[in-house]
Amino acid sequence: MKEKYYNVKEALDYIRSYPSGRIEKEFYMDITEKQIRDILKKDVLGQYKQLSEGEHIIESYINFQGDEVVETLYVFPKFGKNPKILSSWDNLYKKEDKLVKQLQRQGFKTPEAKIREEFKNSGKPAYLMSEDYLFSLKLEIERRQLPIKIFRIQPRTSSTIKQLLNEEMLETNFELTINTLLEEFERRLKEDWFENQKLCIEQAEKVGELLEDVRGRTEILQSVAPELSLDAYNSRLKEVEEFYNKLKNQEFIPPFNFEKSFNKFKKIYMNQENKNVISSLSNKIYEFEKYQINKYKEKIEEQNKNRVITEISFKRYLVEFYKTINDSFWREDFLSNLEDNFGIKINR
Repeated sequence: MKEKYYNVKEALDYIRSYPSGRIEKEFYMDITEKQIRDILKKDVLGQYKQLSEGEHIIESYINFQGDEVVETLYVFPKFGKNPKILSSWDNLYKKEDKLVKQLQRQGFKTPEAKIREEFKNSGKPAYLMSEDYLFSLKLEIERRQLPIKIFRIQPRTSSTIKQLLNEEMLETNFELTINTLLEEFERRLKEDWFENQKLCIEQAEKVGELLEDVRGRTEILQSVAPELSLDAYNSRLKEVEEFYNKLKNQEFIPPFNFEKSFNKFKKIYMNQENKNVISSLSNKIYEFEKYQINKYKEKIEEQNKNRVITEISFKRYLVEFYKTINDSFWREDFLSNLEDNFGIKINR
């Protein structure tokens, strides 16, 4: 089957759409075509500069006007078997192979020719990306945008913490004072975690609906497509179900040890001999909260990334599996069910 390539406008529609396929007034991710083009440009040029994935480096490059430009380039992580992108930048940085030139001379409209035509008509660098590249791009934009929506917690400022402390409190009841601050901080972390957990449960329930539908059609699948082996298929369903059950039923675990944290602050307090003990302790508590929040955010971001990858890759697995049904009527029936009832994008 000929591989489909997506242009920037198609990519924009895909990235803005909800993974579940539901329709909302607001986009799943608020991003513009210009922003996508900027990400693509920096990724493509970064690859030509041989940057590693995840690497930010200030580099110079020659633009289409022949001018030297200095900019921070970034190659984002790719997933799938063929995360490929073609772009107008290839005309500057890549030599076309002989086969492409031969096909163009014979009148075939290659992706490279479409790139040139779009660039000529719009004046903007054109991009065509494979499905795996588009999938990777959406994950990258989710990584950048979703934390802004997910996280509400921020460390208390040093001045705020300072207002909660005074020398008399520390001298008479240091343990109660510090433990109260730690408990309040843990409570705020827990509240933020529960907000994120609501999102996990919502997504788990949506995938659960898909799993229930898929399992309910297994007997039909076995009957109309006896040529398919369902062992790996059923294993994949079980694997996804276990992943989401674990995600849905997880419990909040405090990210820090109370006793160790208390002893750390006590040591700082005991070693402080000047009059700035309140300021010093406030700064240390602020640094502690900032570090713990960053650690917490990294964990949640990784969890959400895994959740999104699992959901999208599972849907793509179903699509590719159903495409192997020999009977054209039932093949279309199973694919249409995914498309119509679960909003799964299908490239027929």
